[in-house]
Amino acid sequence: MRQFRMMGMMGWIVVACLVAAAAGRAASMTIPAGMTISVRMLDSIDSGRNYAGETFRATVYAPLVVEGKTLVPKGAEAIGRLVSVVQSGRLQGRPMLALELTALNFAGKSLAVQTSAYQETGPSQTKRTAILAGGGAVLGTVIGAIAGGGILLGSNVGAAAGTIYQGVRGAKQVSIPAESLLIFTLQSPISFDEGL
Repeated sequence: MRQFRMMGMMGWIVVACLVAAAAGRAASMTIPAGMTISVRMLDSIDSGRNYAGETFRATVYAPLVVEGKTLVPKGAEAIGRLVSVVQSGRLQGRPMLALELTALNFAGKSLAVQTSAYQETGPSQTKRTAILAGGGAVLGTVIGAIAGGGILLGSNVGAAAGTIYQGVRGAKQVSIPAESLLIFTLQSPISFDEGL
């Protein structure tokens, strides 16, 4: 009888140890693909001064919540990189910035992430040059007709002046200032242990 009691107690001890081990083990959490991640920029980015491959810093603006549980808190550090930077030319081209998130850091964890690219595009310099040259041509035609120098000469001089003005004025770049709110979409799920 005593042996049965000892075996019964041993059984309860084993069960208690298994329950304690299961409770101590961290639960695996998954942030699904397709979830949006909104961030507030800490760094400013400009197509005239930044280059592809550079990193930027931001903070998570809204917590990532799955099934009622906050997996990434508001204020977590977000790290990203510039995927593409296109500078506008003086007379033609359209400036463009493309950014993606690469990591989320919080509570001693660093989660690698793969997101969609956020893209910001500036105005076309080609269209702007054409408008200034066309406006210069019209103005030159009017001045040439009034001054008696000839319509053709006036329009050519006006068009050249509009184009030169645009060339001297320079290209308008696109920028994303600090404090801007950007939204990215998670491209693949992130799995991690809650206790890590």
